[in-house]
Amino acid sequence: MTVDEVKNLLKTYYDIPAMVAEEWATIRHCEAEKNKITLPPVNLTGMPGGKGMTGDRTANMALKDQARFYEKEEMDCQKRIADLKEKQNWLGVALGKLDPTDRYILELRYMGGPRKRKYQRRPTWKEIADKVNYSESRVKQVAGASLLRLAMASDQIVFPEMVR
Repeated sequence: MTVDEVKNLLKTYYDIPAMVAEEWATIRHCEAEKNKITLPPVNLTGMPGGKGMTGDRTANMALKDQARFYEKEEMDCQKRIADLKEKQNWLGVALGKLDPTDRYILELRYMGGPRKRKYQRRPTWKEIADKVNYSESRVKQVAGASLLRLAMASDQIVFPEMVR
């Protein structure tokens, strides 16, 4: 993972539960829509069915493809949920290994705390420096080093039970 990818992950860390909930809502919607699909009965008489009758194999195959579309979408959602949870677990463990001051600087600058409003202003480097009693250049240096440490640790595997 690159430093920019770590920054983006930090920015979305508190949004991950909402993103997972959206994926579950998509899965529930796909299930509901898939259950609405009914295959027409097969016309066994061999006679043409007339206008509006879809008793042939071609129609059945076309309707089955719709069900496959929903199943594929559900599988894609499951993969995205697993990926989001893996990233959340990894970042939780990785942040737990950082010095508390370093973690606080990253949280203020990139994570911004749990979002109550849609648009939340991130504090400036000067405001962060005032909160941790460091100079502005020292805060930038600590943040850069912490991001680099997180990027280098990104290849480590984290299991769900390792989350703090």
